[in-house]
Amino acid sequence: MEITNQAFASKPISCPIIDAHTHIGAYHRSGWHQKYDGTETSSVLEYSARLGVDCIVTTPHQLAQGMMEEANLIAEKAIHDFPGKVYAYIAVVPSCGMDVVKRELKKYAVTDGFLGLKFLPGYYHGELTAPEYQYALDFADEMSCPVLCHIWGDGPKHADIENVLKKHHKLKFICAHQGGGSVPYTDMTLPIVQNHENAYLELCGSMGNQYGVEDLVERFGEDRIIFGTDVTNLDPKYELGKVAFAPVSDDVKKKIFAENYLEIIRTSQMGKIVL
Repeated sequence: MEITNQAFASKPISCPIIDAHTHIGAYHRSGWHQKYDGTETSSVLEYSARLGVDCIVTTPHQLAQGMMEEANLIAEKAIHDFPGKVYAYIAVVPSCGMDVVKRELKKYAVTDGFLGLKFLPGYYHGELTAPEYQYALDFADEMSCPVLCHIWGDGPKHADIENVLKKHHKLKFICAHQGGGSVPYTDMTLPIVQNHENAYLELCGSMGNQYGVEDLVERFGEDRIIFGTDVTNLDPKYELGKVAFAPVSDDVKKKIFAENYLEIIRTSQMGKIVL
């Protein structure tokens, strides 16, 4: 249990770690505040590196504010400024309109460092059934790339996620926040992941979920779980500790920390991670 011992000794985890759900930039909407000082990209990377994180896949907080073009420009700059350390998702905001969504997808799908798409439905940006989301899903299916989709509670509706996966078989749909942030919604996500080989569960924001990593591995399978922390909104030590101290083998932890995500993007026509 080398990984557990490293964590107990407060040493960086030595195996590759990809933090597949992150944000850069400050965000204080509706009283929401980051958990630690230092929201500059350099500070995020420095903090994560002390834990052993090799790279982050990010979406700037402008996504939550409905600023699609601004979010993607900031992500592009971060990729340029920190090559090999920052990768990004293309932010998709339906309220910006179909023309903007099409233009942003076309531009950034061929921009180095962008790996997939990020959706924030059921939060500020409407339902997963929005035409702009449906266009983006068709686009992601053609690219065989990942789509990280925010899920909290039943927003977006789990039935809509099921319908997405019935139609799209090549994209990789990552259900963020353990499929909704608590045991009942994780349980609702379970048959979706079981029934669709291109569906995955991401870990971040699990403070209110009584399932441990070992429970999720037992239910969803060790190949279907993706590591993410929600930095800068949440302190990454929490999710990293849950994996590092979980009563599962180091081989399983290595899959969760990086190998499963690398497999997701292996067949993608968008960017690749170089560790």
